Amino acid sequence: MNISYRNTYMIDTKKPAGGIRDLKNAGIQNLMLCLSAWLWPPEEDQEEPQRWGKKKTVRKRETPDTIKERYLDMLAVCRSSGIGASVLYAPRFSRKKDKPWLQDYITDMLLESIGFCKRAGCRYLITCMPENDNDYIGFYGRLSAKAREAGITILLINQAEDLTGHLVRGALCEPQAVAELIDRLNHDAGDKVFGFCLDMGVCNICGNDVQSFVNTLGNRLKAVILRDNDGHHNAALLPFTCAHRESLVTDWMGLIRGLRDICFQGELIVDFTDTLAAFSPLIRPALFRLAREVGDYIKWQIEIENNLKKYRKFVLFGAGNMCRNYMKCYGEKYPPLFTCDNNPKTWGTVFEGLEVKNPEALKHLPEDCCVVICNIYYREIEAQLREMGIENVGYFNDEYMPSFYFDRLDSE
Repeated sequence: MNISYRNTYMIDTKKPAGGIRDLKNAGIQNLMLCLSAWLWPPEEDQEEPQRWGKKKTVRKRETPDTIKERYLDMLAVCRSSGIGASVLYAPRFSRKKDKPWLQDYITDMLLESIGFCKRAGCRYLITCMPENDNDYIGFYGRLSAKAREAGITILLINQAEDLTGHLVRGALCEPQAVAELIDRLNHDAGDKVFGFCLDMGVCNICGNDVQSFVNTLGNRLKAVILRDNDGHHNAALLPFTCAHRESLVTDWMGLIRGLRDICFQGELIVDFTDTLAAFSPLIRPALFRLAREVGDYIKWQIEIENNLKKYRKFVLFGAGNMCRNYMKCYGEKYPPLFTCDNNPKTWGTVFEGLEVKNPEALKHLPEDCCVVICNIYYREIEAQLREMGIENVGYFNDEYMPSFYFDRLDSE
């Protein structure tokens, strides 16, 4: 599973050195490129009339070729610092009825985007349907041949529509219809050229059952955009930062459980553009570090069970509620040898079918055995294990397990 971060407000493409340095220091290694400036339709007029007879000069846009080369130069500098790009995002366009040429322009730019993906080393191109266009087969079908030739996967994405100032469900928000559309497109293309990118911000606005959405898509789901909002405004906030009365607004639990259900191995894309824009550039580097930790945390929670599969032999550290939750949900499938605890009163007892031992017993483990910390004080326990000379250490703290067991120990 790969984690990408949207490049907007993270790197100045004209002077990228400072942003790249901050990303490297934060531990960010991959970007999602958003080329809205390149793909946006050109201005037809360089001047437009305004009130009182005055005129406003419209600044001439850079040509697509100029912008493309600037991004490629930036990527070259990024790669020298160990930062790559795996996703290209093509923004959404309005298809105006009085400009019939616009649809052809959009298609041409998307075809060029596929070529850019290949040059930039991206695997995925995320595309949006133009407004007022329901010909999904025709629109996406025009891109399939070049995508197959370039080895690029085109990702459809769910969208919200603005209806008289209110955001409602738009294109590709019904999971069963989306699954059937992707299967049809891939059948027509003769290869698996198309997949889906789930935008959590849109799911939150549209009130989708995220876990059901993910399960319906299955292996068609190749990427997820992680962004938070209040459920009413189409914002891109850092995950877990939009809350009301101490509760999260976005259904992160449903997402993580769904991604576990399908053993997701695609792309996680952290988009916190609005959060970044609100912060002063002087303190954005600190936000980069927080965003990287948020991305790592979500990936860790999705891969909880996959991480357990890595251990051929392991023991638990902890004989409390977290250990109970482990044994209830995973104990039968991934049985540990025993558990241990720092409380001497528990030594020699049996807890949830496991013998509880003195931590000193960990010094005599086989070399291929891992100690999985099953306690909220994992930092302190890790330091304790390191002092004991134990290097093979793992963690268990499943905050999104299928069911919870809140009954406390009698001694508590």
